Amino acid sequence: MEQVADLRDGESVATGTVRTRYLRSSFQARRLTRNFLATLSPPPSGEAAETVLLVVSELVTNALRHGDGVRDFRLSIGHETVTVEVADSSSVLPRDRSPQDFSEGEDGGFGWPIVCHLARDVTIRAHPETGKTVCADIPL
Repeated sequence: MEQVADLRDGESVATGTVRTRYLRSSFQARRLTRNFLATLSPPPSGEAAETVLLVVSELVTNALRHGDGVRDFRLSIGHETVTVEVADSSSVLPRDRSPQDFSEGEDGGFGWPIVCHLARDVTIRAHPETGKTVCADIPL
């Protein structure tokens, strides 16, 4: 049985899954993620919850900064994992950067390596006409 509760801005929370297309900030994504994590039983440890929140924040920030916004956002619970999916309209794939790639005074560029380090698995699905979806499985 799936229970759905309506939230502001068209967000919806279902048992085991949350999905929205109305994210305009990483703050909104973190709020939605906190609400989702609070519904899990048993609840994730504090460290696991912070890891999920950090990955959500990094992926949403990347989509907002480099991908013309979030086209779709989904959280789902798996066997001892939370899967974070963020879709954007850019076909440009995230890339690893070395310290030599940065100009003096440049900020950013550390989110993707953080996501790759914290996630159990990271995949990117390319959508030739509409962009890409980045999926990260976070251990609980």
